[in-house]
Amino acid sequence: MQRWWLTRMSYTARPLEERMTYIWHGLLTTQVSILEMMGAKTIIQQNELFRSHALGRYDDLLQAVAKDPAMMIYLNTVDSTAEHPNENFARELMELFSMGEGNYTETDVRESARAFTGWRLTPLQRRPIPQGLSTPERNEFVSQMWATWQPEWLVEPKLHDNGVKTFLGRTGAFGGEDIISIIMEQPATARFIVRRLFSELAYRDPDEETIGRLVDVWETSGHSVRDVVRAILVSDEFYSIRAYSSLVRSPVDFAVGAVRALELETNWRGIERAAATMDQTLFDPPNVAGWPGGETWLSSSTFFGRLNFLDTVFFPAGRAAPIPALQGASSPEVLVDEALKRLVDDNISPESRESLYAHARTVTNPQERAAAVAYLVLASPEYQLI
Repeated sequence: MQRWWLTRMSYTARPLEERMTYIWHGLLTTQVSILEMMGAKTIIQQNELFRSHALGRYDDLLQAVAKDPAMMIYLNTVDSTAEHPNENFARELMELFSMGEGNYTETDVRESARAFTGWRLTPLQRRPIPQGLSTPERNEFVSQMWATWQPEWLVEPKLHDNGVKTFLGRTGAFGGEDIISIIMEQPATARFIVRRLFSELAYRDPDEETIGRLVDVWETSGHSVRDVVRAILVSDEFYSIRAYSSLVRSPVDFAVGAVRALELETNWRGIERAAATMDQTLFDPPNVAGWPGGETWLSSSTFFGRLNFLDTVFFPAGRAAPIPALQGASSPEVLVDEALKRLVDDNISPESRESLYAHARTVTNPQERAAAVAYLVLASPEYQLI
């Protein structure tokens, strides 16, 4: 699963769509390790959901993810009944997925949890396991049974609370879809989501004037993610000195960025494990809040993981791997300049450039020289920022 997505990120002709899929994966979080038998099937289904809604209306994405099998299982919506409402999804829906802390009360959590009761998935069609199967055959039979399951959202009327609820100052016999619609009307939701998008694409902690302009775009466009992202990408803030190299690369940014910039050919087999040592496993963030990001991506252990990844990519089995983008350089200096242009926007101190020149001159084999230079630039402080 990780190889599939890393390969897609590396070679897609639609990188913004893939970036948005990755952003939603970190915001509308699900941990595959918690899903057990349903994990692989439902988490891929969720990933495709994020991709199909990557730049659409946030209302539609939030309504869809509320009914997503992986999310329903992960945050226990499938266990919630009128007698015993489960508050997990209702709480995270407001705290992490839409409004943020401080914009709702515990009463709002309880009342909204009632609205999601009775939400279920179409059941697995279980078949009797034939007698006389060996253990591998039995496991294969059960796996095939799960593989043919196509879970879809439904409401079980006997388990749903049809009573009147009071939520965020509104009163009615609300269902879960109504709760999400009310949330999407809140000014707090607009500010929370546009702030998150700006912080993912430009820099953290934007000022209130910047957020206000983006909220205007959000409102006038009917909550269009596409329009908000476009506004961010053409804004003065996005091209400002403050935004330049202001974000620490996540392990995925680090690894996929290297593959794309250097035009490496890989199916990620064997190197996705090295990528995991950088402390990010796709489909399995540490908790429902996702990855904290920022400076937490860099520590002595995780940076060592980045170096291990580079070793695995550029020197597998102790031999230098080919680097298509750096082949044919006429001199060590030209090679270094091309690597710096591709990987760090040619933004490096004169002293560091001279050090790279000097090292490149000591390596006589062209393929080894290219691998060594790529390794050193990717390990530089400049490449850790984006």
